Amino acid sequence: MARVALFDPCYLGALRPADAAHARRVLEALGDEVTLLDGRCCGQPAFNSGFRGEAKRVGRGLLKDARRHDVVVTASGSCTSMVTHYLPGLFDGSRGAAAGRIAGRFREFASYVAGHPNLERVALVLEGTVVYHDACHARRELGISAAVRGLLERVQGLEVRRLTFEDECCGFGGSFSVKLPEISAAMLTGKLDDVRQTGARVIVSTDFSCLAHLEAGARGLGVPLETWTVAELLSRALG
Repeated sequence: MARVALFDPCYLGALRPADAAHARRVLEALGDEVTLLDGRCCGQPAFNSGFRGEAKRVGRGLLKDARRHDVVVTASGSCTSMVTHYLPGLFDGSRGAAAGRIAGRFREFASYVAGHPNLERVALVLEGTVVYHDACHARRELGISAAVRGLLERVQGLEVRRLTFEDECCGFGGSFSVKLPEISAAMLTGKLDDVRQTGARVIVSTDFSCLAHLEAGARGLGVPLETWTVAELLSRALG
């Protein structure tokens, strides 16, 4: 039995609180003993807005909570990327090295599950059709796209359709959508057009931040669309 911490990012806890339960259910089905880390922020919103001191302060709190765990599974590619790629660089000298060691324990949820030694023992069955949105952080910074697609393809009865322009951003990009709303809206419309071409009514991604953006746009345009994180889909597939 592996002992892991499940980091429930602040935005997920606020906007999709059930997701932590979905992720925990999957990890426990794999035989892991799970401790929940919630109420913490990785520092990404402040970092992306140029407030490095604030990002460092909240990031320090997360690393302090994470240091007693050997593996920290995070149901957000963007938060995983922030912690592993950028957070250690906010600290100098030995503190930076220590931050890097702790940050190295963070694993994105879907890629962790895809490589789990007990995955073969778990039955995943779900009838239906979904389309997979490859989030920018998953594709470009974490390099986990193939692992996530392989994981989804393991679900019996599930048809996973691919977007024509799956390497294009949905237009959210955190503060990008606030700073450049017209460009963001155009990118969002293009992504939703791509989704509609697949005929799928459910879109799945590693990042709820993308899904929240797509869901809001679909609702505004009158497009029937459900949004599931990979954790929710796998939890449903457990039956």
